[in-house]
Amino acid sequence: MLEKKDFLITTETTPDVSTDLSGSSKKIEPLLGLADAVNVTDSPNCKTRLNSLLVASEIKKSGLDVILQLTGRDRNRVALESELLGALSVQIDKVLCLSGDQPDDNGPMAVNELNSNGLIQLCKTISEGSLTDGTEIKNPLPLYSGAADDLYVQLSNPEAMNSLTAKMKQGASFIQTQYCFDFDVIKQYSEKLNDQGIFNDCKVLIGMGPLKSAKQADWMRKNLWGINISDEILNKLECSDNPGETGEEICIELIEKIMSLPCIDGVHLMGPNCEKASAKVISNFK
Repeated sequence: MLEKKDFLITTETTPDVSTDLSGSSKKIEPLLGLADAVNVTDSPNCKTRLNSLLVASEIKKSGLDVILQLTGRDRNRVALESELLGALSVQIDKVLCLSGDQPDDNGPMAVNELNSNGLIQLCKTISEGSLTDGTEIKNPLPLYSGAADDLYVQLSNPEAMNSLTAKMKQGASFIQTQYCFDFDVIKQYSEKLNDQGIFNDCKVLIGMGPLKSAKQADWMRKNLWGINISDEILNKLECSDNPGETGEEICIELIEKIMSLPCIDGVHLMGPNCEKASAKVISNFK
């Protein structure tokens, strides 16, 4: 995926709360031959799911490239190192490094030994052939880390770019952003990245997703961190006779507009149970 020069389209899948491994891994079948890669989420919203590495390993067998999402919320350094060695052992070499959605006061205990920056640095250390305590790794393999970003934070906070460039310098090879359906915001973000002059060797993918209804979109923007969905988008979905199809069309139209922007290398399609709808969107470009 990272070597491709074409416009990239990745998407995501979330494992089930189930002991049926094939049930979770087969959800990506509509994406085969279409998506450039699929992210496997890591217990999003701080809710238990089937182990993401197990599911990612099964998906990898299908021939679809995989990006393993990994949070520092639930594991200490030893567990994180073990997880990354396990990923490399099954040829999964791309990791989106996240701090993770944090639990509320009545939720489970968070570990948080490493945040997203620490995870990116850990990936670099392992990629260079050792653990953090200096232990040499037998048969070391390259590991490519990715960072998350928020366009709205970047445009409102002058210090946010310093944080992103720091992740780049620590070794991040790709960026996947939070949702954005606003072309003007994406254009401003593109210009800001281009002005830095250091993002040509990094894949930047804009987050969006095939929304299924106004109700879903409204719930997401009210309950999920980093979700920006405008009233205009909600109104389009509300007035549509087929909101699912309209949600797909919104993505298609926006992708067509941003494909030529500098420093924008692709899009990342997200959303609950989005595999089939994402495949429909991607089929317009493959």
